[in-house]
Amino acid sequence: MLVYQSVLVLSVVQVVMCRADVSLWPRPLPSWTPVAGRVLREALTGPLSGHQVMLMVDDGVQRSLSLDLLLTGLTSPTVLLHTTMLSTDKGFTTQQASLTQSVLVAVVGTGSPWLLWSPPGWLSPRVVLVLVAAQTCSARKHFQSPLLQNTPSVALLCLNHKPQTPEYSTYSVMTHFPLSANPEPLSLGTWHLDTFTTLEDLFPDQFQDFGDTALSATLILDDKPAVFQRDDGEVDGLSVRILAAMAYWLNFTDSHNIVSDICFLVAATWGNRLENGSYDGMLGVVQRKESHMVINNYAITYQRVKDFDCSVSYFLEGYGMILKDPPPLPHWQSIFYPFTGIVWAAVGGIVILVTLAYYFVNIRGLRLSMILSFLDVLKSLLSQSVSQEPLVWVSRGLLGLWLLATWVLRVSYTSNLMAFLTVPALQAPLDTLEQLAESDLRLCMLDYGDFVPEALATSTNPILARLGAKLDLVPIIATLPHEGMEGCVELVMAGTHAHLEAYSYVRSLFHDLGHSGKVYPLKEQLYPGNQAFYFTKHTPWKYKFDIGMQRLVDSGLIWHWYSDIMQEASHSNKDKSRLPVLSLSHLQGSFLLLAVGGWLATIALLGERLLQPNTTSP
Repeated sequence: MLVYQSVLVLSVVQVVMCRADVSLWPRPLPSWTPVAGRVLREALTGPLSGHQVMLMVDDGVQRSLSLDLLLTGLTSPTVLLHTTMLSTDKGFTTQQASLTQSVLVAVVGTGSPWLLWSPPGWLSPRVVLVLVAAQTCSARKHFQSPLLQNTPSVALLCLNHKPQTPEYSTYSVMTHFPLSANPEPLSLGTWHLDTFTTLEDLFPDQFQDFGDTALSATLILDDKPAVFQRDDGEVDGLSVRILAAMAYWLNFTDSHNIVSDICFLVAATWGNRLENGSYDGMLGVVQRKESHMVINNYAITYQRVKDFDCSVSYFLEGYGMILKDPPPLPHWQSIFYPFTGIVWAAVGGIVILVTLAYYFVNIRGLRLSMILSFLDVLKSLLSQSVSQEPLVWVSRGLLGLWLLATWVLRVSYTSNLMAFLTVPALQAPLDTLEQLAESDLRLCMLDYGDFVPEALATSTNPILARLGAKLDLVPIIATLPHEGMEGCVELVMAGTHAHLEAYSYVRSLFHDLGHSGKVYPLKEQLYPGNQAFYFTKHTPWKYKFDIGMQRLVDSGLIWHWYSDIMQEASHSNKDKSRLPVLSLSHLQGSFLLLAVGGWLATIALLGERLLQPNTTSP
């Protein structure tokens, strides 16, 4: 009975200790453990040296490896990931954000490690090295795991030689090229420090060539200058040209037939973030992995970066406002327009001073009266000759300087008058957001789910808050060519609103609708932001787009394409405009001055006839 109780107690203790991961008897170390530890140590001190490393060891392997001895003396910063940290998926923390660009080394055993198949959402390393510390290694299965599928550079170490003596076992280095014609695992050779000395040796570029893979891009055609459709039906735009250049470089389509070869999906809306975290519209198409990217005019925002992968910025632009030109000055003011009020006052004062000076220098010579001196000074302003030529050299010099000054004034006045008659002068336009907020104009914007209305409504800036209180949203009408933008255009042309939209797009919109000569853009932009392409989260080849697009920016091609598109639209509208034709209404000021002068001359003649006696003999 005592023996039976002892055996029973021992069995219970054994079960409890097994659950607590404690064994009464030492487990024999598997034959592959020393080899795996040696290869891991060589990788950390060799090609991974100098790089920040995240080390994750599977629970089954961690019991057989001495991590303290393995990590002793390493010069590279190494972070040991534990299960609690990996299992959390509540967003970025400071530590997690600093590890997203690190090298992840995962030591796994048999089976399907959950880290490879169910990685946390914040884990997105740029390089992953998987060391299989087991006798069997399914390379194809490991490369199909979500973590390796979403990582730009991956490498797999598998046992390839298992002699009787485990110390002489060797590892094979394997990788794969997902977009190539043969995506099967490819062996890079047998692991040796002399062969794999750098990170580039261990992780070759998996996306040097996309292997003529068809990539889909979601877009809306009415987004000039980013994406638009020409009169001949061809899709063009700044983003389309960028995509064509990337396609030629990466070989994922024929650059000459990019519109027909790439699957362009037309979406009705841009994309709103719903309460459950999903998106509708174009961003929803990309989020559901029905398309690889969206290339329309999207700015980089914090929320979008959390939910999608975005490329480097290729253009900086904000939201602009288009306003109707202020009404022109009345035509009868043409006689006063060439000079400002200050210039007119200065001319009047100078005429008085010159009249007095001319009178005093001729008081002994010509003996001109004050009225005659004033008339001689005034004649030169009206391109008439003086009545008497002065004899004194001082008087001649003064008259010559005055004639030269009046010639300059006459030429300036005539030139400005011609410009006023041919190009109507407008009232002072609005230049700043503060002036727009203080004016009676309201704002208009298409209700397509952009962040601007909410940002204006909740802004702590008093100027932006006032603009947000005056913002009116018009509905989307899919049957119209511009999906409802026409509503805002009508309000602008009525003189009641300013159209708020992406700066380049709103300028092109009014050009296309034939209003380019009747509106003007506000000089100050709202919420300037960086434009970028958006990809599905954890797109492994996004970094290739970053490299290519940055090269296009640095070379100036982006700005060159943008300038061509905007100038082309401007020239096309100039050709349709008519040159102004002068009419009688443009000459109101001249006829008014003529009428006033005629009445004054008539009154002067009548006065002379009445005040001066008739001395003429019969």
